[in-house]
Amino acid sequence: MKKILFFFLSLICFETSAQSNDSLFMTPANRDILMQQFMSLPCGIKATDNVKTIVQKLEKYLISYQLDPNFEDDKFAKAANWQALKSVKMGGYGIGAVIYENKSRKILHAAHNAQMTKLRSDLHGEMTLLNEFEDNPKNKKYRTKYICKEGLTVFSSAEPCPMCFIRIATVGVDTKYCTAGPDDGMTQRVQCLPPYWRDLAMKHKTEKAKSSPVMQMIAHVLFYSYLLDGRHA
Repeated sequence: MKKILFFFLSLICFETSAQSNDSLFMTPANRDILMQQFMSLPCGIKATDNVKTIVQKLEKYLISYQLDPNFEDDKFAKAANWQALKSVKMGGYGIGAVIYENKSRKILHAAHNAQMTKLRSDLHGEMTLLNEFEDNPKNKKYRTKYICKEGLTVFSSAEPCPMCFIRIATVGVDTKYCTAGPDDGMTQRVQCLPPYWRDLAMKHKTEKAKSSPVMQMIAHVLFYSYLLDGRHA
Protein backbone atom coordinates (compact mmCIF):
# COMPACT_ATOMS: atom_id res chain seq x y z
CA MET A 1 0.00 0.00 0.00
CA LYS A 2 2.85 2.39 0.86
CA LYS A 3 4.54 1.65 -2.48
CA ILE A 4 1.33 2.40 -4.39
CA LEU A 5 0.82 5.65 -2.45
CA PHE A 6 4.43 6.66 -3.10
CA PHE A 7 4.02 5.98 -6.83
CA PHE A 8 0.95 8.19 -7.16
CA LEU A 9 2.54 10.97 -5.11
CA SER A 10 5.62 10.80 -7.35
CA LEU A 11 3.45 10.98 -10.47
CA ILE A 12 1.56 14.01 -9.12
CA CYS A 13 4.86 15.73 -8.32
CA PHE A 14 6.18 14.89 -11.77
CA GLU A 15 3.12 16.25 -13.56
CA THR A 16 3.15 19.43 -11.47
CA SER A 17 6.81 20.06 -12.16
CA ALA A 18 6.42 19.26 -15.86
CA GLN A 19 3.67 21.85 -16.14
CA SER A 20 5.55 24.54 -14.21
CA ASN A 21 9.20 23.88 -15.04
CA ASP A 22 10.14 24.10 -18.70
CA SER A 23 13.74 23.19 -17.84
CA LEU A 24 12.63 19.54 -17.81
CA PHE A 25 12.19 19.87 -21.57
CA MET A 26 15.45 21.69 -22.26
CA THR A 27 17.66 20.31 -25.02
CA PRO A 28 20.07 17.90 -23.31
CA ALA A 29 23.68 18.81 -24.06
CA ASN A 30 25.02 15.39 -23.15
CA ARG A 31 24.15 11.95 -21.84
CA ASP A 32 24.26 13.00 -18.18
CA ILE A 33 21.60 15.68 -18.65
CA LEU A 34 19.45 13.28 -20.65
CA MET A 35 19.77 10.67 -17.90
CA GLN A 36 18.45 13.19 -15.38
CA GLN A 37 15.42 13.64 -17.60
CA PHE A 38 14.92 9.88 -17.92
CA MET A 39 15.17 9.56 -14.13
CA SER A 40 12.44 12.20 -13.68
CA LEU A 41 9.95 9.79 -15.25
CA PRO A 42 7.84 7.50 -13.03
CA CYS A 43 9.45 4.44 -14.62
CA GLY A 44 12.05 3.64 -11.97
CA ILE A 45 15.01 4.45 -14.22
CA LYS A 46 18.33 4.71 -12.37
CA ALA A 47 21.60 6.45 -13.26
CA THR A 48 23.34 3.08 -13.46
CA ASP A 49 20.86 1.55 -15.93
CA ASN A 50 22.18 0.62 -19.35
CA VAL A 51 20.30 1.37 -22.57
CA LYS A 52 18.60 -2.03 -22.66
CA THR A 53 17.29 -1.64 -19.13
CA ILE A 54 16.08 1.91 -19.78
CA VAL A 55 14.17 0.74 -22.84
CA GLN A 56 12.67 -2.20 -20.94
CA LYS A 57 11.45 0.07 -18.13
CA LEU A 58 9.94 2.53 -20.61
CA GLU A 59 8.25 -0.30 -22.46
CA LYS A 60 6.77 -1.71 -19.27
CA TYR A 61 5.49 1.72 -18.27
CA LEU A 62 3.91 2.45 -21.66
CA ILE A 63 2.17 -0.93 -21.75
CA SER A 64 0.58 -0.31 -18.36
CA TYR A 65 -0.09 3.40 -18.85
CA GLN A 66 -3.75 4.36 -18.48
CA LEU A 67 -4.87 7.25 -20.69
CA ASP A 68 -5.47 10.46 -18.77
CA PRO A 69 -9.08 11.59 -19.43
CA ASN A 70 -8.04 15.20 -18.77
CA PHE A 71 -6.00 15.22 -21.99
CA GLU A 72 -7.97 14.54 -25.15
CA ASP A 73 -4.93 13.59 -27.24
CA ASP A 74 -3.37 11.12 -24.81
CA LYS A 75 -4.51 8.19 -26.95
CA PHE A 76 -2.48 9.42 -29.91
CA ALA A 77 0.47 10.47 -27.74
CA LYS A 78 0.73 6.96 -26.30
CA ALA A 79 0.47 5.39 -29.77
CA ALA A 80 3.11 7.71 -31.25
CA ASN A 81 5.44 7.17 -28.28
CA TRP A 82 5.04 3.42 -28.65
CA GLN A 83 6.20 3.73 -32.25
CA ALA A 84 9.11 5.91 -31.18
CA LEU A 85 10.13 3.29 -28.62
CA LYS A 86 9.96 0.57 -31.29
CA SER A 87 12.42 2.58 -33.36
CA VAL A 88 14.80 2.96 -30.42
CA LYS A 89 14.64 -0.79 -29.76
CA MET A 90 15.63 -1.40 -33.39
CA GLY A 91 18.61 0.94 -33.10
CA GLY A 92 16.88 3.90 -34.75
CA TYR A 93 15.91 7.42 -33.79
CA GLY A 94 13.08 7.85 -31.30
CA ILE A 95 10.34 9.36 -33.45
CA GLY A 96 6.92 7.82 -33.99
CA ALA A 97 3.77 8.98 -35.73
CA VAL A 98 0.18 7.99 -36.42
CA ILE A 99 -2.48 9.24 -38.80
CA TYR A 100 -6.07 9.30 -37.61
CA GLU A 101 -9.55 10.26 -38.73
CA ASN A 102 -10.70 13.42 -36.95
CA LYS A 103 -14.39 12.53 -36.71
CA SER A 104 -14.09 8.95 -35.46
CA ARG A 105 -10.66 9.49 -33.86
CA LYS A 106 -9.71 6.11 -35.28
CA ILE A 107 -6.00 5.51 -35.88
CA LEU A 108 -5.60 4.47 -39.50
CA HIS A 109 -1.86 3.76 -39.57
CA ALA A 110 1.21 3.98 -37.35
CA ALA A 111 4.92 4.03 -38.16
CA HIS A 112 8.31 5.17 -36.89
CA ASN A 113 11.65 6.54 -38.00
CA ALA A 114 13.47 4.08 -40.28
CA GLN A 115 16.64 5.96 -41.20
CA MET A 116 18.99 3.58 -39.42
CA THR A 117 17.17 0.34 -40.16
CA LYS A 118 16.70 1.01 -43.88
CA LEU A 119 19.71 3.32 -44.36
CA ARG A 120 17.56 6.00 -45.97
CA SER A 121 18.12 9.63 -45.02
CA ASP A 122 14.54 10.60 -45.86
CA LEU A 123 12.76 8.05 -43.68
CA HIS A 124 11.84 10.24 -40.72
CA GLY A 125 8.86 9.08 -38.68
CA GLU A 126 6.28 11.19 -40.51
CA MET A 127 7.76 10.40 -43.91
CA THR A 128 7.65 6.65 -43.25
CA LEU A 129 4.09 6.98 -41.98
CA LEU A 130 2.86 8.78 -45.08
CA ASN A 131 4.79 6.52 -47.47
CA GLU A 132 3.18 3.43 -45.96
CA PHE A 133 -0.25 5.05 -45.71
CA GLU A 134 -0.22 6.11 -49.36
CA ASP A 135 1.12 2.76 -50.57
CA ASN A 136 -1.67 0.80 -48.90
CA PRO A 137 -4.59 0.27 -51.35
CA LYS A 138 -7.14 0.13 -48.52
CA ASN A 139 -6.52 3.84 -47.86
CA LYS A 140 -7.61 4.96 -51.34
CA LYS A 141 -10.94 6.12 -49.91
CA TYR A 142 -9.11 8.74 -47.86
CA ARG A 143 -7.28 10.22 -50.84
CA THR A 144 -7.79 12.20 -54.03
CA LYS A 145 -4.77 11.37 -56.16
CA TYR A 146 -1.79 12.28 -53.94
CA ILE A 147 -3.77 14.64 -51.71
CA CYS A 148 -5.68 13.38 -48.69
CA LYS A 149 -9.33 14.26 -48.24
CA GLU A 150 -10.33 16.60 -45.44
CA GLY A 151 -10.62 15.23 -41.94
CA LEU A 152 -7.28 13.54 -41.22
CA THR A 153 -4.49 14.42 -38.80
CA VAL A 154 -0.86 13.33 -38.59
CA PHE A 155 0.16 13.07 -34.95
CA SER A 156 3.90 12.92 -34.26
CA SER A 157 5.70 12.21 -31.01
CA ALA A 158 7.90 15.23 -31.75
CA GLU A 159 7.41 18.45 -33.68
CA PRO A 160 7.98 17.87 -37.42
CA CYS A 161 11.23 18.99 -39.00
CA PRO A 162 11.17 21.17 -42.16
CA MET A 163 11.17 18.17 -44.52
CA CYS A 164 8.32 16.40 -42.74
CA PHE A 165 6.40 19.63 -42.22
CA ILE A 166 6.35 20.35 -45.96
CA ARG A 167 5.43 16.76 -46.76
CA ILE A 168 2.45 16.92 -44.39
CA ALA A 169 1.41 20.27 -45.89
CA THR A 170 1.63 18.79 -49.40
CA VAL A 171 -0.54 15.83 -48.38
CA GLY A 172 -3.09 18.29 -46.98
CA VAL A 173 -3.81 17.10 -43.44
CA ASP A 174 -3.76 18.67 -39.99
CA THR A 175 -0.73 18.29 -37.74
CA LYS A 176 -0.38 17.66 -34.02
CA TYR A 177 2.73 16.83 -32.04
CA CYS A 178 3.40 15.68 -28.50
CA THR A 179 6.62 17.56 -27.70
CA ALA A 180 8.34 20.54 -29.27
CA GLY A 181 11.49 20.08 -31.32
CA PRO A 182 13.61 23.08 -30.33
CA ASP A 183 16.49 22.09 -32.61
CA ASP A 184 14.67 21.52 -35.88
CA GLY A 185 10.96 21.99 -35.19
CA MET A 186 9.21 23.85 -37.99
CA THR A 187 5.76 24.80 -36.69
CA GLN A 188 6.88 28.09 -35.14
CA ARG A 189 8.93 28.99 -38.22
CA VAL A 190 6.26 28.94 -40.90
CA GLN A 191 6.98 32.55 -41.79
CA CYS A 192 10.50 31.49 -42.84
CA LEU A 193 9.09 29.50 -45.76
CA PRO A 194 8.82 30.85 -49.32
CA PRO A 195 5.35 32.35 -49.89
CA TYR A 196 3.88 29.37 -51.79
CA TRP A 197 4.88 26.84 -49.14
CA ARG A 198 3.92 29.16 -46.30
CA ASP A 199 0.42 29.62 -47.72
CA LEU A 200 0.07 25.89 -48.35
CA ALA A 201 1.13 25.05 -44.79
CA MET A 202 -1.30 27.55 -43.29
CA LYS A 203 -4.32 25.96 -44.97
CA HIS A 204 -4.44 23.31 -42.25
CA LYS A 205 -4.17 23.36 -38.48
CA THR A 206 -0.82 22.77 -36.81
CA GLU A 207 -0.76 22.62 -33.04
CA LYS A 208 0.82 21.12 -29.98
CA ALA A 209 -1.34 18.28 -28.72
CA LYS A 210 -3.29 18.20 -25.50
CA SER A 211 -1.44 15.26 -23.98
CA SER A 212 -0.42 14.52 -20.41
CA PRO A 213 2.90 15.81 -19.05
CA VAL A 214 4.27 12.29 -18.69
CA MET A 215 3.52 11.50 -22.35
CA GLN A 216 5.17 14.76 -23.36
CA MET A 217 8.26 13.94 -21.33
CA ILE A 218 8.52 10.42 -22.74
CA ALA A 219 8.28 11.84 -26.26
CA HIS A 220 11.02 14.33 -25.36
CA VAL A 221 13.50 11.80 -23.96
CA LEU A 222 12.84 9.35 -26.79
CA PHE A 223 13.56 12.15 -29.29
CA TYR A 224 17.00 12.64 -27.71
CA SER A 225 17.65 9.00 -26.84
CA TYR A 226 20.39 8.81 -29.47
CA LEU A 227 22.61 10.49 -26.86
CA LEU A 228 22.48 7.30 -24.78
CA ASP A 229 24.68 5.34 -27.15
CA GLY A 230 25.86 7.86 -29.74
CA ARG A 231 23.85 6.37 -32.60
CA HIS A 232 23.81 9.81 -34.27
CA ALA A 233 27.60 9.76 -34.82
